[in-house]
Amino acid sequence: MTTHKTHANAWGEDLPEETRRQLYAYTKPLTEEEREGRAPSRPWLRDFDRDVLPYLSLQGIVAPSRAGWYRFLQRMRIAEAEGVKFSVEAAKRIAEGVVAANVDARLAADYLTAKALDAATASDAASQKAAAILAAGAAKFHAAALAEEKLKLDAARQRTADEQLKLAREKFEAAEKRLAAVQAAVKSAKASGGGLTPETLKKIEEAAGLL
Repeated sequence: MTTHKTHANAWGEDLPEETRRQLYAYTKPLTEEEREGRAPSRPWLRDFDRDVLPYLSLQGIVAPSRAGWYRFLQRMRIAEAEGVKFSVEAAKRIAEGVVAANVDARLAADYLTAKALDAATASDAASQKAAAILAAGAAKFHAAALAEEKLKLDAARQRTADEQLKLAREKFEAAEKRLAAVQAAVKSAKASGGGLTPETLKKIEEAAGLL
């Protein structure tokens, strides 16, 4: 990995290590737990003007230029990548642990994808192999998640078909009841001589299926 020399006067270099790490951590997207209030809330330094400058002002930290801020973030990313070392065995344990936990396939895929990206930032051969293992696991969970979605879609289509069949059956049964009523009325009219001419009565009988 190429070593980049950092100027001593570069913004952030005079800040305590803990402060630098905290600032960098606050630039990461909020986790699902943080968004849902299941974890302590924290700032998200997403936008330089809207988030970074007001936060630094509240902390009493002299703000850098926009370019200085992004150079600071780049240095922190490089330091983070250099500090991340993955072994093949560690990658296997991570993948196996996710399988054993029996978590939602999409969540598992997202988790392994993130781990694969972390491993890929390190240039050593072991980390690259670990990244490949984690990426393969993520791909399998992505496929499983897609299969689950297809099953849900097919089930929804089947429910729709079942509902249509139920509606058709209800209409058929209603038609049968009407036919039975017509047949009963015709039989009653024939028995009582209810003023129907033979010709009219014959037409009703034919329509009702009595002939």
